[in-house]
Amino acid sequence: MPTIFNVQVRCPTCGKKAKKHTESHFGREPYQGNLMILRDKSYMSKGAYDAYPRKVYDLTLWDGESYEMYAGYFCTNRCAIEYANRVERSRRG
Repeated sequence: MPTIFNVQVRCPTCGKKAKKHTESHFGREPYQGNLMILRDKSYMSKGAYDAYPRKVYDLTLWDGESYEMYAGYFCTNRCAIEYANRVERSRRG
């Protein structure tokens, strides 16, 4: 489970910025909420039992303030391990 932040932090190992914490909205009903639409990949689809094509909504949503890091305070497990090894090497002298 990623760690969520309310500001865009950087990975202490590589400096990569945290990604936006997004949600998906998929279905035939339009989105009726307060989140910002970052990506709209909606399309028209005609099912086997539909007489005419209907719109299918495929949206990526963001609240405008949440960011996530995959591995706690680090962007990847690799960065977390590299950081831990660097700390341990400096501790041992």
